[in-house]
Order: sequence, then C-alpha cells, then structure tokens
Amino acid sequence: MSRSLKDSSRDGAEREAPVPELPDPLSPDRRSFLMGAAWAVGAAFAPRLALEAMGQTTKPPAPCSEPSAEGACCNDSKCFPTRDKVPDPENLSFWVRYPGKDPVRLEGHYWYNADAAKEGRKFPALVELNPYRRRDGMMLGDSAFYPYFAYHEYLCFRVDLQGSGDSGGILTDEYTEEEVLYCIQVIEQVARHPLCNGKVGMMGKSWSAINSLMVAAHDRCPSELKAVLVICGSDDRYNDDVHYMGGAMMQDNVGWPSSMWGWIAQPPDPEIVGNRWKQMWRERIRNADFWFKHWGSHQTRDSYWSSSSVRDRYDRVKVPVYIVSGYLDGYKNPVVRAVEGLHSAGMAVQGLLGPWGHAKPHAGDPGPRINWLPYLLHHWWDRWLKDADPNPREELPELTVWLGESREPSRSCCTPDRGKWASEDAQWPTRVREKVFYLWPNQSLSPKEPGHPGYLICPGPLVLGTKMLETSSWGQCGNDDLPGDQTEADNQSLHFDSGPLAEDMDCFGYPTVSLNLVCNKPLASVAVRLCEISPYTGASHLVTYSFFNLCYRDGDMAAPRPVSPGVPFHVSFPLNVFGHTFKRGWRVRLSLSPSLFPTLWQSTENPILMVVTGRSPDSPASALSLPGRRPRAQDRRLKKLLPSDPQILCVDSSEYVPTVESRKSRYLCKVKPITRGKKKGVLVRKVTDSGRYCYGGPLRDLWVDQVSQENFRIFHDDPLSMTGLTASRTSMKRAGEGGEWKIKLKTATRVWTEKDSSGKYFFRYTATIKTFIANARGEFEPFEHKTVKGSIPRLWV
Repeated sequence: MSRSLKDSSRDGAEREAPVPELPDPLSPDRRSFLMGAAWAVGAAFAPRLALEAMGQTTKPPAPCSEPSAEGACCNDSKCFPTRDKVPDPENLSFWVRYPGKDPVRLEGHYWYNADAAKEGRKFPALVELNPYRRRDGMMLGDSAFYPYFAYHEYLCFRVDLQGSGDSGGILTDEYTEEEVLYCIQVIEQVARHPLCNGKVGMMGKSWSAINSLMVAAHDRCPSELKAVLVICGSDDRYNDDVHYMGGAMMQDNVGWPSSMWGWIAQPPDPEIVGNRWKQMWRERIRNADFWFKHWGSHQTRDSYWSSSSVRDRYDRVKVPVYIVSGYLDGYKNPVVRAVEGLHSAGMAVQGLLGPWGHAKPHAGDPGPRINWLPYLLHHWWDRWLKDADPNPREELPELTVWLGESREPSRSCCTPDRGKWASEDAQWPTRVREKVFYLWPNQSLSPKEPGHPGYLICPGPLVLGTKMLETSSWGQCGNDDLPGDQTEADNQSLHFDSGPLAEDMDCFGYPTVSLNLVCNKPLASVAVRLCEISPYTGASHLVTYSFFNLCYRDGDMAAPRPVSPGVPFHVSFPLNVFGHTFKRGWRVRLSLSPSLFPTLWQSTENPILMVVTGRSPDSPASALSLPGRRPRAQDRRLKKLLPSDPQILCVDSSEYVPTVESRKSRYLCKVKPITRGKKKGVLVRKVTDSGRYCYGGPLRDLWVDQVSQENFRIFHDDPLSMTGLTASRTSMKRAGEGGEWKIKLKTATRVWTEKDSSGKYFFRYTATIKTFIANARGEFEPFEHKTVKGSIPRLWV
C-alpha cells in the first residue's frame, strides 16, 4: 500500500509515477474516496441507521426502514426483539498452548439469554474464531445475528485468533496447525463453561468457515463438537480461495495479503487488555510478515495447500456439515464438492447455493434472499445440538440451488435476480444431460461437429476485462462489483456464438471446455468466459468463467509441465459451477483469451494461442459442454418453502452497537488510461472509504476511521509491468478519564516482477507498516515501523 507508484524497468531501476494521496483518516471533510472490498470483511460496511454526525442530529428513520449490509434490518425484514433477554456480550479469556511456544491468551466474548441463565438452565454453544477484530471489526454485524440464537438459548462465542484483535501471540499465516489447535482448545474450554451443556457447534463465514471445516476433519476434532456451519468457505485453498484458480494466479493473491497486512497491524484495545496494549502492539508489529511471501512461493498445489484443504479427505470429517455460498462468491465450488464428498463418506450434509455474493443467505445481494435464521435454528442447530426432530415437510433438500435466468448485464447488486429454486442432492451428476456445442472455424457454436479443422488465433495483445474488476462479488447493494457488459472484452478475445436458442435451457453443474491448442510460449494461461447475448440489446452477460494454467493440462495441479511451443495439444477443464436458465432467443457465447486484466495475473511473456476446431487424429473436437438439467418433481415444494418475496427476520444491531457517523462509508472503482513515455497502459484503482464512525455500547465510544486503496497497473505489450500496489490508513481514538487514547497507522505494499541477467523471472515485494501514538497534547509521535522485502522465483505463473 503505497503513496506513489514505482515503475520497474527490465533492469530493476525504479521510477516514480504519482498516485493521489490517501485522505487523512482524521479529517472528516475528506470524502472523495469510496468503500471497497479490502475492508468489507469486517467493519467496512457500517449500518445505514439513524446516526448523529459531528454534532449534527439527523431525524431517525423508522426501525428497519433502510437497506444495509449484515449490520441492520432491511426493507423486507421483520426485526426480532432480543434486547429484553439478551444483554451486551460478556468478555472472557482462553489460555491455549502450542508445542514449543509460550501459552497464549485469546480474548473473546459471548451472548447469552440472561433470563434462562438465572433459572439455572444450561445451553449448547456456537463458536467462531477469526482475525477480523471481534469488537470494532465484527460486533456490528454479529449483533444482527448472534443475539437471535442467544435468545433461543444458545451461548454464542466470538474469539479473536492469536495476534489479532485483543488476543496475544502472533498470526503468521492463514489456517496454520497452530491456529487449528487453538480452535480445538477453545471448543474444549467452551464446553466446560458453567452455562454450557457440553455440546458445541462451530461456524463462520469466510476465514472462520474454513477453519471450522478444518477442525471437523482434524485428527484431534474434539468430541464436544457436534456440527459445523460453513458460510462462504473453501475445502480447496489452492483453487477455490484467493490464490490460483485452475493453477493461474489471481489478482487476489496479491490484494488479499495486502489487506491482511493492514488488519494484523492494528492494536489491541486498552479497554480490554489494559496497559499491556503497547507491548502487545509492539510485538505484533515487530513479528509481522507479508503473507505473499508464502502464497507466491507455492505456485503449485503442493503440501502447503493440501495440508490445510479438506477436499481430498472428506472421509475424515467427524461431524455433520451445513455449507452455504452464492454463485457470485468465490467459494461456490466447495458447496457442491462437500455435498458429494460427505454423502459418499456417510456423513450428514446439507448444501445451499443462492443468488448472492460473499454474504449470508438472509442478507446477501442481489438476491432473492431467504428467511434463513429460523431455518438455521430449527433445522440445523436444534437438530444437532438439542436433539430436536424438525418437521420433515419444511426440510430443504440435501442440496438446494438457485437457477437464475437470462438477464441484461449490470454492475449493480441492488436488483434481485429472476429465476427459480431447484432441488438437488449428491447424485446430481448422474442426472446431467450434456448439451454440446462445437467450436466452428467461423466462430460459431453448433450442436453439429465441424467436418474439417479450422485454425483461429486468440489475440495476443492484452485483453482488458475492466468490466470484471473482481473475481467474486461481496454481495452488498451499493457496492457495484458485479461483472458488467462483457462485449468490450469479448471483442478483444476469440469468441464463439451459438444461434438464438429455440427453447429455454436449464443448466446446473460444471460447464466443460475441451480445446485443441497450439501455444508459442512454455508458460501460458487461458481465461474462459461463458456469456449469454441479449436478443434485445446485444449486450454480453457473464454467466460463469474460469482461468486455467496450460502447464496443468495433464490434470495434476501438483505436477506442472511446460508447454512445448508450436506443438498441438488437447486440454479439457471445468468452469466454475453454475445454475442458470438460458432463455429462448438468447445466444450462448464462449470467449477465450490468454490474458484478462486485472483479475488474471499476466504471464511473464505475452503468449499467442491458436485454437484448432474440429477433430484431430488424437483428440476429440474442440467443444463446450453444458450440464443440462431436467425439472424434478421435488422442485415444486421449494416454491412454498422459499417464496420469491419472503419477509426476512433479523435483529436490529443498533440495539447493541449504537453508532454515530461523521463520514459515510462509500466505495469506488476507477479505470483510467496511463502513459509512461511512449508506453500506454491501464490503472485500476479500488478505493475503500470505510467511513468515520463512533461505536457505542460495549465499544465505549470508540472512533474508527479507515481508508484504503488497491491499485493494479499494466502497460500494453509489457507483461512484466503488471504491478499491485495498495495503501491504507487507520485511526482509532477514545476519550477516557486518564485522557484521550489515540493511535494511527499506515500500511503500504507493492508486488511486481523482474527479469534478471540470466533470463529468470522473480516476484519482488515490499511491505511497510508505520504506527503512531498521540501524546498528551494530541500530537502523533512515531511508535513502531516495520518494512519487509523479498524475492520469489516465478516458475509456473
């Protein structure tokens, strides 16, 4: 995250290219930066509630009158009253140990039903652990979720992982064995809590979803754990997290460690840890590392990835699993895989794939949403933690999936999708009826195989996929991150179109492309996008996509093999799972390109791909296969269980975290042309202004201000120029009897590629943290400063 772009030439010399300054987080009048994905995991999406801003009082809207993220009720919601029974969460600590290290103190809190506790009743517990700061990062969203379950007599624990929030220790990477063992020890201690009946469920969204699944499959999975809930999590960290889709490196492999660099640099709260906060913060900064160091070093699916991925060991999972995600999220493939894998292993499983992004089913956009909290309570947690017997007539199928229908492309998440819910199960692949479209030399798709081969070139120049700035959506109205019209990128790519469809075509599963290719470079990837073309506007709507590194054409992601330049080869691979109805009159389009900036990290050399249509002596014809689906009788009951316009039950988080706003949180993505000498290029800037908010209640009037930006830049015909640069500033302050506590931190990262004198390629990276503490006069003084630099051989991407 830097305040200037440094251009790296082939010989490693650096030249400055100016980038606008980030606004000072302490200045409430700087409002030109908008909220984006980097900080959205935690507190980025503050509630749009009745707020007081900078001494000005605004008239409160009626309860639940405003749409929001997961922190408040929505227009179609019914607020569930919990405050009369569920008080503010109560703080507590856990001591955990890892072999060879000193004991670590993890800080957490829990919601509970005070009336039931007074009567001496004991409850099952729900546990979630992640590093996103349980108080200023997560309490707002948690207050719209956990009090509902606490009201229904569950203990609901949120715990900061080591080295994050208010917890001690150091966080060295995602999903380490140390982390998982700490999770296990917390579960064991929760089960012994005086209010707990000994039964525990583990759950989470994103990070905590992944470690929940890992604990369930661990050899030391505690006997107290009875079930897990996985929301937007992955069983395959290599392919279906933020790293290497199809073996090709994604932009997120740079963007996400940069986000975590900013998260782990934040201090513990002296309100919780007391005078230890400076010592803890200093230890955290001095031991911080930039995790691209790990992620960039492991470019194949080696043991680093497989050891923390449950994909290939579902037979070791010891408890029932409920796994949920959306088609617009990056974690859709694991839902289908988990249902198949756990069913085959004889373990209870349920899956849900809906029309939203990285969000819970009752709060995700574009929707339609589902009234999920009561279902989750009665049909999942009550079943496994209270031995209840839910009404089978109200039970969702083993795998519930949404089939969206053809629509005009739009960047906005605010308009609900049109479509229908469908009933599936682990046997869904046996019911697929393949719809094959062959690639023809005239760039058409046809059910008929061409009679003779054709030879078509994928354009070599950079393909700008600037209407697809994210690899997945955050699924929140107001954050316009959906793929827009793909026509511009299609025209830069090699694309094949079908004729207008004669009838509607339902699909569910994995589209597969089989290609006969010739490539002129030993390392190359291909971006494949499946789109549909509107008969009304001609616009191109992205249905699904994938990237694929051609070095893995043998099918083993752990054993890459360079492409032999000029030698024809055949490759077949799936796109990401999807559920969709292609409507009559619309056309199917398949687009192929060896680049797609910025979502696909550019190859070290610009490859040229030649697609051979038709059959060859040694391989089948190049084709697209769609997983056709026929209606099932079981689909009909879903119309009643999942109505198209449900009333969504939720909890009003302002009852627990009253919030004052002085600068509204906003989001911005910009694409702009840039020049350097005679070179022309593109800069994509994603800016997060998480706003400036004062959080009351348990946070004791803590002011938090965060602004960050993420930049990806490339110059045409210079693949080594692709660079990722990010920057963030965070400030926190609170007035107290002993004076004002006030801190500020700045972080910066940069990742780029260089070629040395021997012709070898290397990733270079640098990351910096600067922290400041205000003195008695309110003036900031430097506290700790940390810079890390490194070099990684670039071997397979």
